[in-house]
Amino acid sequence: MQDFLHRFSHEDIEGAVIRVLEDEILSINEFLAEVHQLESGDEYEFAYTCCYLNHRGRHILVDAGFDPDTPPGALESIDVAPEDIELVLLTHADRDHVAGLLTHDGLLTYPNAQHVISRETWDHLSRNETLDALDDERRRFYHKLVRTLAESIRLCDGEMEVVEGIRFIPSPGHRVGHAVYEFASAGTPLVHTGDCFFHPLFAEHPDWPNVTDSIPATGVASRRQLVEQLADTRAAVLSSHIPFPGMGMLARAGEHTYQWVSLTPNP
Repeated sequence: MQDFLHRFSHEDIEGAVIRVLEDEILSINEFLAEVHQLESGDEYEFAYTCCYLNHRGRHILVDAGFDPDTPPGALESIDVAPEDIELVLLTHADRDHVAGLLTHDGLLTYPNAQHVISRETWDHLSRNETLDALDDERRRFYHKLVRTLAESIRLCDGEMEVVEGIRFIPSPGHRVGHAVYEFASAGTPLVHTGDCFFHPLFAEHPDWPNVTDSIPATGVASRRQLVEQLADTRAAVLSSHIPFPGMGMLARAGEHTYQWVSLTPNP
């Protein structure tokens, strides 16, 4: 049985990484262009997570997982109720990040939360041509999601402060409107990078395209800028899919070269 919750602290921030689906055993080569293919294939445990943070007294969720049961169950184990969540910060709108926003009855899982997403993502989801390109089940889900979130949504344009100490930073390429979030702390920041890094190699080699990105070249440009910032600020890094719990930092290994340093090494 895999652990479903990893509690952590960073400076004055308390948090928990929540596993929302069982890991998949994947090869890094599934995401690499032919020129960067590895001979070994390097199979690894591809995680699916969202993250709870207590930041300056606010109960915050970064992404919401694949179902409305797993994250609330994990939160209950640390005495946080869905009604306590004040902010749900969405990196993008793939199903494993947003399907947990609605209960099985179609209501908001986190009824008192403001839901934050990029305007570009929201506009994309709101277009008829976007929904028409989906299969029937996904079309119904996203139509219901947009309709249900309408009263609690906050849209972000460009880099901006969501609330004091939390910055929305566009990082497009993986998906339309993909974003990362930076949390100020008493020392170095904490940054949730969403789906920017499917594997530590993408942090160490930001110029390697992820062929599953919607716009791989834009993803490369975003990663190049992001890794410079992460290395300069010595930020603690959270990722949705790097092997659980996906926490690390980027150390400089030379000019424009980096090393991923896990903050939670496996036993």
